[in-house]
Amino acid sequence: MQTMLNKLRTYAEKKGLTVNTAKSEVVHFNSKSLSFAKSVPNDGVVLPEKDRFKYLGMLLDRGMNPKIAEEHAVRPYMAAQSRISEFAKIHDLKSRPQAMLWLSKVYGIPARMYASQVWGTVYLSEGSEFGSQ
Repeated sequence: MQTMLNKLRTYAEKKGLTVNTAKSEVVHFNSKSLSFAKSVPNDGVVLPEKDRFKYLGMLLDRGMNPKIAEEHAVRPYMAAQSRISEFAKIHDLKSRPQAMLWLSKVYGIPARMYASQVWGTVYLSEGSEFGSQ
């Protein structure tokens, strides 16, 4: 681990970059031991050890358990489906399966995708769905 961090320091120095230690953590994937050298390049700061971290909207744990990632990912999808259901109720769309399918494709599925959560959120509100280029 320390060798990899040292390589990171060398690469960052060559590119004129710095490592933000306030945003850095260590997760030991598929390892029984949690005690490794973890001195960060540049400052010698010791990084905190975590059991899991979030990367591009996906939750990864040290055991690479897909169930944990799945449980984390289903929340935004279920929230979107709830908003779709409420929208359909207000606009009397429950009896129109094609409308419900379209709403799920346009709002439900993208709610699970990281890029849509970050860059498309402003277009997920009623009346602004066609505002995107």
